[in-house]
Amino acid sequence: MQELQRVNLLLERRQREALEKLAQQKNRSVSDLVREYITAGLGEDNSQQRERQQALENARALKARVLKRRKGKPVTDAVNVLEQLREERANELLGRGR
Repeated sequence: MQELQRVNLLLERRQREALEKLAQQKNRSVSDLVREYITAGLGEDNSQQRERQQALENARALKARVLKRRKGKPVTDAVNVLEQLREERANELLGRGR
C-alpha cells in the first residue's frame, strides 16, 4: 500500500456530514472517499489543462499553415481594419472627409 500522510482539512459541517453518510452507505472510510475525490478532481484539472494545451497547439499549427499558404505574408490585423472602417463610417455620417 502507498505511504499515506496525515493532513488537517477544514470542512463545513454539511460537507462532513454528507461524507460520513456516504462513507457509511458505501462501507468505506471518509478518508478513502476524500482521497478518491481528490484524485478524480486532479485528473479533471489535468484533462482541462491538456485540452487548453491542445487548443493552443492547434491554433499555432493553423497560423503556420496560413502563413505558409500566404508565402510568409501575415494576415491583416482585423482590429486595425475594423477601427479604420468605423472611423471612415463615422466621418461619412458626420459629413466629414468629402
